[in-house]
Amino acid sequence: MPQRRIGVNVLDEAVQRMREVYEAGHRVVISFSAGKDSGACLEVCTIAHALAKRNDRIEVVMRDEEIMLPNTFEYAERVAARDEVDFHWMIANQPIINIYNRKSPYFWVFDPELPPEQWVRQPPEYAYTIPEKNIDQLITTKRFPPPEGKDLVVVMGLRVSESVARRMGLASSGGYLTKAKNGIRYARPIYDWNYSDIWRSVAEWGTDYNRIYDTFHKAKLPTSQQRVSPVTMTPSALKGLVIGAQYYPNWFSKVVRRCDGVRNAVHYGKRAVEPLRRHGETWSQCYQRTCIDTAPDWIAERAVRVRDDVIKKVQRAGLPTLPEVSAAEYGVKGLPQTMQTWKALAKMMYGGDPFSLKVSYLPYMEPEYFRKGAGYWGGKPTW
Repeated sequence: MPQRRIGVNVLDEAVQRMREVYEAGHRVVISFSAGKDSGACLEVCTIAHALAKRNDRIEVVMRDEEIMLPNTFEYAERVAARDEVDFHWMIANQPIINIYNRKSPYFWVFDPELPPEQWVRQPPEYAYTIPEKNIDQLITTKRFPPPEGKDLVVVMGLRVSESVARRMGLASSGGYLTKAKNGIRYARPIYDWNYSDIWRSVAEWGTDYNRIYDTFHKAKLPTSQQRVSPVTMTPSALKGLVIGAQYYPNWFSKVVRRCDGVRNAVHYGKRAVEPLRRHGETWSQCYQRTCIDTAPDWIAERAVRVRDDVIKKVQRAGLPTLPEVSAAEYGVKGLPQTMQTWKALAKMMYGGDPFSLKVSYLPYMEPEYFRKGAGYWGGKPTW
């Protein structure tokens, strides 16, 4: 899908997009994560809101995840203190994946069963608790009813330069503004920005931003890995976690006490979350040992189901077996790349995939499974 350059300034275009939305009278709510992209959307909407001469305040929603890299929530508090901003700081007490603990892969945000002094930090006084665990239920027409005959427009910091899937998704939705569904539309005003445009907007507009990016720069973290997200969810966040340990030791000490396995991950890297094949052992044997025989029950049950499914597909394809390491000789029809070899399969299922991000047909691991009374996701769990 080739890009079409039309000779306009993407910063100005983003502002114009949101100005039209504001002038149309829709209710606009910004989905805020305190990262660079949602921060850019906030500033775009601030300018557009002023140009549209709206007499209401800029509405911002953020769900507090308790454990994020330092400077993240400090930045959010500065945004919340702005006079023109109506900031909704929500707490859902939802579980978040801790990939470094296979036995109990969730920790609960501001866990009600723990004394508050054991939390990594305290939420601000104006934060309020909501019952919904699923992030898609934060911004709804029930909570943010739009004016009569208008839509609720949720602003998201999506940029298509980050992945082909995002580019295709935006193209399929017909543009930066989706069609209304149940009274809700999604706006992606900075979809055509690249990484440098984010920092160009900060320089030209003189806007605030999350200072963790200064630390990323000092640590020489590649721009593609400079992400603000929960630090225990994926192995890709490990480099940020290491930087947090090096630059913010007091914060790291609190995280270590809060989440089992984090210290080992920082010390040993991805080996802490990947199966280790023994000398003379095949990858299929490693899968059996690490993902089934010695794994926690919830992982073993899922690993058995995936193993049996893969074997059936191999047999239907008329192939002798699943390759151990390389799928160069042949591939199994109907299996994704992450399931084409026993090595890939072992690495994929070692952590159990509780959110079913890699094996979509597996059921999500409901919070209720690990803690009685914790409830259910009520939708697709995600961050």
